Amino acid sequence: MFLRKVALSALCLAAAFTAHSQTVSNEAMRSIHDVYGKMIEIPAAPKRVITLSEIDLDSTLALGLTPIGTVNGRGQQTLPRYLQSAIQQEIKIVGDLSRPNMETILELEPDLILTTPNRPEVLALLNEIAPTVVTFKRGEPWKDTFNRTADILNRQKEAIAFMSRYQQAVQQSKADIGDKAGQTISIVRWNPKGPAYMFKDAFASQVIADLGMTRPANQQDPGHTHSLSLSLEALNVLDGDWMVIGTLSTSGDAVDAMKQAESSPAFKQLSAIQTKRFEAVDGSLWTSVGGPLAALSVMQDIVKLVNKPDAEPLTP
Repeated sequence: MFLRKVALSALCLAAAFTAHSQTVSNEAMRSIHDVYGKMIEIPAAPKRVITLSEIDLDSTLALGLTPIGTVNGRGQQTLPRYLQSAIQQEIKIVGDLSRPNMETILELEPDLILTTPNRPEVLALLNEIAPTVVTFKRGEPWKDTFNRTADILNRQKEAIAFMSRYQQAVQQSKADIGDKAGQTISIVRWNPKGPAYMFKDAFASQVIADLGMTRPANQQDPGHTHSLSLSLEALNVLDGDWMVIGTLSTSGDAVDAMKQAESSPAFKQLSAIQTKRFEAVDGSLWTSVGGPLAALSVMQDIVKLVNKPDAEPLTP
């Protein structure tokens, strides 16, 4: 039904599409490879970019380019919360991560679309509007995606400058962490059905590793996603020297479930809870696919967490 509506909308706007296609074809073009190695012709200096995932929006902003359109943040009805302070110009919302609005995208007349892996039929429709590039594979390191996006946007110098800034932030954060280096951080994603922990290759784990910290022994499953929801009787696997607890939204069933768990004896017995070495965080930042600006934000959260004034010292 969704794709049928999309197709009808595209047909209704056929005249606008034809005019826009002629404009794009008159631009200077160059050849690039997408994440699958497919050769794609795109504008040499794209100016009207639409991003259809958080990591695409994140990378584009970090490279000094504000897209004209993007999707809502995961689990949100607004732009991603963690990126709002970095956005200096208006960006049109073109739907949700899994449901981009083709009519809105076409009306914006993009010259390039950056997107997450999606259904072939959706990618085909997007390519009818403007050159569309899949920028990342699920589970790959954010730095690889960022460098690829810089190549696509022809902004390699900006990428080098940002990574220099990132490394400086890493060194400063290590100094701020001090003797907590080597300690473990548990990453808990709270769902309506209960808590889960992120696997060891998840985005936030990459930032934790950059800072010389690690994940608990019980959270070393390979992969970038998360465990099944745990029962209250199995919460011990969530424990660590430090713990962050995130939900994708600031209200709703997941938040209600977390509040209920906080009053349970099993949750209260976790050492990170008893010693106040835990913090609630933005789940859309910590437990989703993150990019360069997300990495900086996670780093700031870690420094804040391990320097909580009311946290009890870790006993050897």
